[in-house]
Amino acid sequence: MDDSLFYTGSYTQKGAPAPKPIGKGIGCYRFNHNEGTIAFLRSTDQRNPSYLTVSRDGNYLFAIEELLGNEKPRVCSYKIGSQGSLSLINYQVLAGDHACYLAECGNTLVVANYTSGNWLSFPIMNDGSLGKCHQTIQHQGKGTDRIRQEGPHVHMVYPIDDNIMYAVDLGIDMLKAYRLDNTTNTWKALAGEDVYLEKGMGARHMVMGPNKDVIYVLGELSGEISVLVRQSNGFSSVQKISLCPDDYKGAFSGAAIRIHPNGNFLYASNRGDDSISVYAIDKVTSQLSLVAHYNSGDKTPRDFNIHPSGKWLIVANQDSNALVVFKLNPKNGRLSYHMETVAETPVNICWL
Repeated sequence: MDDSLFYTGSYTQKGAPAPKPIGKGIGCYRFNHNEGTIAFLRSTDQRNPSYLTVSRDGNYLFAIEELLGNEKPRVCSYKIGSQGSLSLINYQVLAGDHACYLAECGNTLVVANYTSGNWLSFPIMNDGSLGKCHQTIQHQGKGTDRIRQEGPHVHMVYPIDDNIMYAVDLGIDMLKAYRLDNTTNTWKALAGEDVYLEKGMGARHMVMGPNKDVIYVLGELSGEISVLVRQSNGFSSVQKISLCPDDYKGAFSGAAIRIHPNGNFLYASNRGDDSISVYAIDKVTSQLSLVAHYNSGDKTPRDFNIHPSGKWLIVANQDSNALVVFKLNPKNGRLSYHMETVAETPVNICWL
């Protein structure tokens, strides 16, 4: 089989954090991983579907709408059909402002609301539909940046297994831990497992090493990646490394972070200098060493994703309306520009 399918989220309307949002909704594309080429298949209308996730069984796609609460944003569940076609099963209204991430954890779907600083939990039914929100968790506190950290801002929900997850909070520079109680199907705080990060870094996204003893946190505000290793008393920072070259003088705006399927390399995007940075992961210390910085190919690399084969990387360049394909060398982690195609205000890439 030479082809894979992927979906893109997009910004579609005024009020989105994009200067000229012209997206049509959820895009579906075919990717030929022998040739490295992209073919557009169809679009599914939805308002500001900024983040998507495919269910673990591959049968359903879940998508949020990044809007203010007074616009009645929704989280939608779709049945995935032939050639990636989507048919709406149902939706639930989101109680919060500017949903920006969602993830399947156990038999729940959890959604992060950035501006309101809370996250929501929805039961996933056997037919893929979403039940009504059965829990809302509100974070409290503020950080050192008076403008960006005036309150909590949950930017990611990251499952560790079927019943434990971290909520990554940019506003309070914490990874807050939670456990799912399978008896009551509700989330309980695990304060003893919370991770306190360097003040002012603006924690946006995280990835965890395969043995779950290492966490890599991307700082949107600091433009750095923090490497944390589990010690006897919890996770401790062992390294900070910049997203940008030493001579870079502009603003930082870290966006996405991912680990290569072979576990040897880490990739991160920065919207400040429109770059993708590549790091080698030390097998003993788990620390990072820079391989190279690459231009993302266009403007505002809000997200990127690595093909499951590990041989291609696709960047969603939000403000230049382009998907850019890079060929990836799994042996040394390096990238080489391959091609690009038009996509209206793309902000997320999700493989089927």
